Amino acid sequence: MPNKQSLTTEWTEPEARDEVLSGHMQNDIVRMMLRQFDVYLEANKHLLAQAAGLSLNEYKALEFVLALKPLSPGKLAQLLDLSPSGTQALIARLESAGYLLRKPHPRDGRMTSLYPNQERCKRLIADMDLPAHHIMNATAHYNPKQLTALYDFLSKSLGHLRKDALERLKHKPN
Repeated sequence: MPNKQSLTTEWTEPEARDEVLSGHMQNDIVRMMLRQFDVYLEANKHLLAQAAGLSLNEYKALEFVLALKPLSPGKLAQLLDLSPSGTQALIARLESAGYLLRKPHPRDGRMTSLYPNQERCKRLIADMDLPAHHIMNATAHYNPKQLTALYDFLSKSLGHLRKDALERLKHKPN
């Protein structure tokens, strides 16, 4: 990028700081959040799935069920891009391993929803939280005001990502 300014933590003029933060740094932050974190988290998921004796799809299915409960088998199939029979086989494996429970949907008892078996998922959830400890250590040198701004930014960003993902799930793929 030929016109990219070098980033610094020493600011001589507030306007220069604001210009860099509003431009190049925001783009870098977005790229890091949406691409780089995703790549490293996917690699980490693979290792965590292996350690738990799960396939990567089984692990991802549990992640979706933990985050989006209640989740219908059809929505899980859509998220994992699996056929109905592939999804049913995956659900059966997770159910027989004790990770998943099928229950009637809370608002429409005719539908089946998937829920995590919290007791069986405790170890898995603890392992999922390991990367969070590294991130917490990385935030140790920030002051409360900086952490509050970071929290606000991430909360709003994740809120938009979650809303968009749930909205897309309402529509069948082409």
